[in-house]
Amino acid sequence: FGGLSLEETAEVLNVSPITVKRDWVAARAWLKGQLHHAAIR
Repeated sequence: FGGLSLEETAEVLNVSPITVKRDWVAARAWLKGQLHHAAIR
């Protein structure tokens, strides 16, 4: 979904923009944690 706005992504996925934003925030937090964990190994 690269290049799509939150609204466009929501439309493609048939979910609300709020759901897309919430999932994006969670995904960024997860990725940050994974990168931090990998960096301290």
